[in-house]
Amino acid sequence: MSARAHARPETLSVIRPLDRSVVSGSLHDRIYAALCQALMVGDLVPGQTFSIRSLAARFGTSLIPVRDALRRLFAEHALGMQQNRTFWVPKMTRRRFQELLQIRLSLETMLAQRSAELITETAIRELEAINAEMQDAVPANQVRRYLIANQRFHFHIYRIAESHAIFPIVESLWMQVGPFLNGVFTAVGTRHARDNHTQVLKALRRRDAIGAAEAIRSDLADAADVILARDKFVLDDGPAERPDPKGAHGRAEKGRKLVKRTEEM
Repeated sequence: MSARAHARPETLSVIRPLDRSVVSGSLHDRIYAALCQALMVGDLVPGQTFSIRSLAARFGTSLIPVRDALRRLFAEHALGMQQNRTFWVPKMTRRRFQELLQIRLSLETMLAQRSAELITETAIRELEAINAEMQDAVPANQVRRYLIANQRFHFHIYRIAESHAIFPIVESLWMQVGPFLNGVFTAVGTRHARDNHTQVLKALRRRDAIGAAEAIRSDLADAADVILARDKFVLDDGPAERPDPKGAHGRAEKGRKLVKRTEEM
């Protein structure tokens, strides 16, 4: 399917109607959280496009809360928006991936270091269970199950750090890289994936903050090595990341027009 084509209904099958029996949180917040999760675990794929109307139909809601959630994701660089008011999942360039990786190596190790100082025995047991589920997915090459468990493992650690400044940034980074990681793991499979989480757990049991940070760094770096060795990126100046020929002023003006259009929807 072309990156510019509308997503077929089945490509949004991972989106489930909202449970109306749940009363906590606004519709906007619940839709936003569902889309964040779908991006982080790669349920939405690079190049996929969708309209506000198609997502509203999947969620079983009106257009307005979906529009507001998509606008928020657009502002956070997790989604792009086309001139015909459809949103799309950006493709990944090698340069952008390397930039995101360097930021992740810095911020996620900081969270791991802080979490090692605060973690409880209960949290460690929960992490052990999540990692066991992740490793169970490896022999069967269950990519989606593996990626979901991997995201749960990391964010269970990062939430313990209680960082209101760093945690939202890390969430945004995962939303940007998650769709691409799914594509890579779908291609290469999980059978040769390294279990770096065991070293993370060992450090957390020792309350070894430096060791935990180093183990998280190794986990991210090993995965990046596999990805960077593959030629699955779009060109840095390709359709997904093409600079505006009008320069910085043109990009700023285009951005203002896009935001204005979303406000008019």
